[in-house]
Amino acid sequence: MKIKLLIVLTAVIVLCGCSGSTRIKGGSAIDWVDFLKLNGHSYTGSWENVIKNPAQVTMETVGEVNFKVADVVTNPHYQTKDGDAAFLEKGTKLYRIEGFKTDEVIAAKDETRIGGYRLYVEDDYANNLQQRYNDVIKHNIERVELYHQDDVKPYKTLTDDETKRFVHLLESGKNTQNYSPQNTDGDPEYYQVVLYTGGPFAFSFSLVDDGVNVFFSPWDTRIVGNEIRSLLQP
Repeated sequence: MKIKLLIVLTAVIVLCGCSGSTRIKGGSAIDWVDFLKLNGHSYTGSWENVIKNPAQVTMETVGEVNFKVADVVTNPHYQTKDGDAAFLEKGTKLYRIEGFKTDEVIAAKDETRIGGYRLYVEDDYANNLQQRYNDVIKHNIERVELYHQDDVKPYKTLTDDETKRFVHLLESGKNTQNYSPQNTDGDPEYYQVVLYTGGPFAFSFSLVDDGVNVFFSPWDTRIVGNEIRSLLQP
């Protein structure tokens, strides 16, 4: 059985809350991916997909978490089993989503997430969803929602010409390898961008303004034209 952990023998870097580590004997750590196991299937929490219509999540429970492994399991040889989750608390209910089989995508309530749910995608089904910015069909984007970091309510929604301009600026940015944020005058400003297409899930990613450049990471870091700042204004 494949276990979703990584023994880190040096410092552990935790990115965007999508992973976490448990210290073990000797100063090493288990670095946990946001996983869930249910009914013989393995799921991974999606930080990129946002449910377009929260009402699509039914109140039909398909299971619940029996054991939270993060901060508890210190054995690097631990074998994950049905009911285990990396970060969901014991007793967390898991719900069916209309239009999807339970071995494709399921949901857990999470008020800290846009849309109010954390989505879990079955590992073998993941290739059917937009998991990266480059997977999004740009001419299908209907609107763009902008959020301040950690907010779950948009401060601005772009439609029509503003949406087209915003997407054009993202697409025409300059890919720059090994870019270092220019934050000598203070912390960067972080935005969450949600792109809505005709599908049931929107696509979310982070956009950063370090005071000199605005950039995001579709793969390599991409620096976007400064004109985008006018669209980011409330």
